[in-house]
Amino acid sequence: MSDWLMFQDGRWVFLDEDPVPDAGADGDWIAMLKAAGFSKWFASSTRSRNQVSGDELPLDLRVYNRHGTVPRFAVDLVGYDSGETLTAYAAALPDVMELLARWAPAVHALAAADLLTRDGRGRP
Repeated sequence: MSDWLMFQDGRWVFLDEDPVPDAGADGDWIAMLKAAGFSKWFASSTRSRNQVSGDELPLDLRVYNRHGTVPRFAVDLVGYDSGETLTAYAAALPDVMELLARWAPAVHALAAADLLTRDGRGRP
């Protein structure tokens, strides 16, 4: 079993190879995505990956797309506290939209809870 999961037709499938190989990018995730043909489609946060301001979401969801290759979408979940990025893939537009419908409520709930607990100086 591989570490690369793709959501397709309502189910998860394991991929035989990494859709975003390092290819000499020395671990730079954005460069690796670009080399694999992906570009940013949207993010739940307006902050860049390296910007620290206290306004980051507890869980950021970022989606990248490319054309002509499956998987067409890469979906990153970025944890603010750990800074770790976990990635899943979606085969086509209906698949990524179904994932967003499932995952966006968690991002929204965490953002709302975070906003309610702030004391005006950033994260508690």
